[in-house]
Parts: sequence; structure tokens; C-alpha cells
Amino acid sequence: MLSRIRGFVSRHRRKFIVGSIVISSVIFIRYTQRKIREWQEKEIKEMLERTKRRQYFECTERTCNQMIISLASTLRNSVIKVLDTETIVNKLRSGCTDKIACWNELKVVAIARSAVIIYSYAMLATLIRIQFNVMGGHVYKDIQKSNGTTTENIVQTKYMSLSGRFMYDGVKKLSSLIKDKVAEITASISLKDELTLRDLEEIYWAITSSISTDNSRDPVKNLAEYMIQINCEGEQETVLLKLINETLDLLESEEVQNLTQSNIRSGFSLLVDHISAFFTGPPTMENGKTTNGISVPGTSSQNHMSWKENNSTEANYHANSFVNINKVSMPMAKIIPIINGQVPDKSISQDFQADLLQRFVTNNELKTLGANIYEAFSF
Repeated sequence: MLSRIRGFVSRHRRKFIVGSIVISSVIFIRYTQRKIREWQEKEIKEMLERTKRRQYFECTERTCNQMIISLASTLRNSVIKVLDTETIVNKLRSGCTDKIACWNELKVVAIARSAVIIYSYAMLATLIRIQFNVMGGHVYKDIQKSNGTTTENIVQTKYMSLSGRFMYDGVKKLSSLIKDKVAEITASISLKDELTLRDLEEIYWAITSSISTDNSRDPVKNLAEYMIQINCEGEQETVLLKLINETLDLLESEEVQNLTQSNIRSGFSLLVDHISAFFTGPPTMENGKTTNGISVPGTSSQNHMSWKENNSTEANYHANSFVNINKVSMPMAKIIPIINGQVPDKSISQDFQADLLQRFVTNNELKTLGANIYEAFSF
């Protein structure tokens, strides 16, 4: 029996070999086709997933930008209310008994107001960007679950309202800190002191340096303390606490603090750029008064130069077409209204705050931070 089988195999060996090759080829081709089809389906699924995730992220980003712009208006009003310069200006216009004291007070409040706007806008943009992307990542992940459950709307509302403290109590605390630092740094600068744009810039850098060395009160190192009010009650407490703890971890991270500090420095550079527009030539003065009608101490009864370049006269200015703004100087009393005008009580189009807000909203590093946070929490 075995010999006959061997003989049969021997006689038809070539057919068996060819048949085996054909059958193996068919099996291999079908296997390969199935694997390619599975790979294609997987790639298409992943591509759709990435597209869906990207679209949700872009929607989150648009909503985030709108929220920052909306809250910035409320924040600006709070800063103006806490650091009120209009009352001091009205006293000067109506003729207060001690003009020097009023001018020194205006000096501190005006500088502090511009600094607080920069700090508060940078902090707000950072917090809202973090919150929206933490929440966006969680919501997207919940949507992808088979049970279709999502983070409760009440939890989302409570979580996003955490920044409400910063709009009022946080701004007061921040304003008090910066006002104290400004008063300390500008105490030795009299109203008659001539300052260049570089001198003014050094004042602002001195303010930021003084704040950063005050570790216990530095808003950058203590973002959560200034910005978040923790209040968890009810059955959603566990979910809300989880979101809060994740946000606190991010706010306390070195990356976020360095980015916030970088944005603050960028804000001060923008402020100095806006102020530099007033150092290109002699400001308009009438009878020793600034453009807003406030009498400047020491100038109403004497012909004191309000602008000079290397001790040249105004006539020499008109004779030269090029002005080196680094050599232009003004008395502090005439710089104060310029600084105060950078954060007016009524916002105007294309003013300093609008440019500052636009810079923070479109900041690529903040956007990258938001994208990384969203990516981390959406899986």
C-alpha cells in the first residue's frame, strides 16, 4: 500500500509541486489582500478620528478666543475701578490744595494700572486656554465612549466659573501688590526729573524684577492663588475635583509659569512701543498744560522745556529730520498723562489694550500649550 502511494506521488510529483505553489499563492494573495484591507480600514478610521479630534479642537479654540476677549472687557473694567485715576485727574483739574501730592499719587496709580493690565491679561489668557483644553479633551474622550456619556453640563459650568474670583478679588490683590512695588520704585523720581524712553523702560523692568523676587506674592509663581476659587459641593464633586487638580498641576508647572512670564515681558515691550510714539517730538502744550488740560507743576509759570534731545532747543528739533528717541527726554510730570492714556477709562479702537489682547489671543506658544493639553486629555 505504501509502495503504491510512494509510486503515485513519484509519478505525479511535478503536479503536486505546481499545485502546492498555486494553492499557496492563492492563500498568500488572499491573506495579503485581507491584511491590506484591514490596514486601509484602520488608516481610514484613524484619519477620521484625527479629523474629528482636530475639528473639535478648532471649535474649542474659537470658543476659547471668544471667551478670553469677552472676559478681558470685564477684567479691564475691574482694573480701572480698583486703580481709579479719573478721580485724581478731576482733583487736579478743579484745583486741589496739594497738587504735588496729587501728581505723585497719579504717577503711582497710572504706572500701576498699565502694569496690572499686562499681568492680568497674560494670566487670564493662560488660565482660560488651559481650562478650555482640559475640558475639551475630557468631553471629547467622553463622547468617544461606547455608553455616550459626557461630563455633566453643571460640572462644566462650575469648572469654567472658577476664574470668577480673579475678576474681582484677584484683581484687587494683584493691584495692591503692584501698586506697592510702583510706589517703592518711583519714590525717588520727582515730577521734574527728565526721563528718556530707556529710563521709563527700566522702571517697568524694575517693577517686574521686584515682583518676581517676592516669591510669596509673585502672581506668576502663585497663579492658582490669584485666579481659582475652589468650591465643590454635591454629587459631581469627584469629577469637578479631578478637573481642578489637573488644572492646578498645570498652573504650577514650570512650563506654564515660564510662558506666562514671557508673555508679561512681551506685554511690557508692547507698552513701551506705544509710549515711544510720544517721544518722537515736542508734545503739544498750551500754557503749561498737558493735552488733557491738567496743569503741570513747575511749568505753568516758567518756560520749562517739555522735550529735549542732547539739550537742544525746539528749533533745533525742527531743523533736523531724524530724531533718536533714545536721546529724547521729558519731565516725569509730562510722561504721567501719556502713561495714564495707555489705559483710558473708555476703550478706543486699536489702543494698547486691544493690541495686547490680540497678541495674547494669537500667541503661538499659548496655542501650542493648549494643543498639547487637549491632546493629552482627549485620549
